[in-house]
Amino acid sequence: MLRSQQNMYKLFVAPAIVITLVFLFIPISNGVKMSFTNLDFIKNTNKFVGLSNYEKIFTDLDFYKAIGRTIIYVVVVVFFNFIIGYTMALICAQEFRGNRILRGIIVLPMLLIPTAAAVLWRFMYNYDVGVINKLLAIFRIHGPNWLGDPKLSLLSILITDIWAWTPWMFLILFAGIEGLPKETLEAGVIDGATYFQLVRYIMTPMLRPITRVAISLKAIDTFRTFDYVWVMTRGGPASSSDIMSTYVYNQAFKHLKYGYSAALSLVVLLIMVLLSFLTLRKFILTQAE
Repeated sequence: MLRSQQNMYKLFVAPAIVITLVFLFIPISNGVKMSFTNLDFIKNTNKFVGLSNYEKIFTDLDFYKAIGRTIIYVVVVVFFNFIIGYTMALICAQEFRGNRILRGIIVLPMLLIPTAAAVLWRFMYNYDVGVINKLLAIFRIHGPNWLGDPKLSLLSILITDIWAWTPWMFLILFAGIEGLPKETLEAGVIDGATYFQLVRYIMTPMLRPITRVAISLKAIDTFRTFDYVWVMTRGGPASSSDIMSTYVYNQAFKHLKYGYSAALSLVVLLIMVLLSFLTLRKFILTQAE
């Protein structure tokens, strides 16, 4: 009986294993092979070049700039996701008229897929007919070229990403606040604590395990962002908004350096695996607490 159950478990697990092998390990293995070549479909070349693609990474200043922009992107997005999301969660945790309506409005951006959200904001940022510049014109303010100015392009995308994903952070933190023991909060009120003291000294420390996991997961997700940047600027102008994902993509499909792009992809993959490992370790330690 026990053996038949084990066989049944294996039968259910087998499709997942096969799918994982087909859609994960096979592409990665092909990418590893490609990273050691100078594959070029136009010139019809596929010569083994050893570690030259990886050596080039160490001297590619543009890639390091893309890494720097990616780090800035992740830090800014996650920081404001948390600050705004936590503030809205604290507000919605209070009892007041229209509370449920406000919650519904807050999560509305999550209904849009990233590509649709990027297209929407691209039109809003449009220099000639965009809503944002039209509103500024009402106050006689000359609106800038949001996506065409190298100084503003990345900032504009950051605002879009923050708008789109703050609701996710809000839902996680709101659920955490709702799960806090009422007795502890009531005891704080009885002891004369103000609401801000409750938030600072009781609620925030108690939410720390959830906060750590939420921030870590959001950081990993933001690290691999591609949709917003590609749809809105394609990494431009003048590479001012080029992050790791778009840089790797451009190397392959714009500059046709498939071998080098494969090497870059593997480096990015290793970074993501490291971040995922650290997040999983943090989650396990949090659970142990």
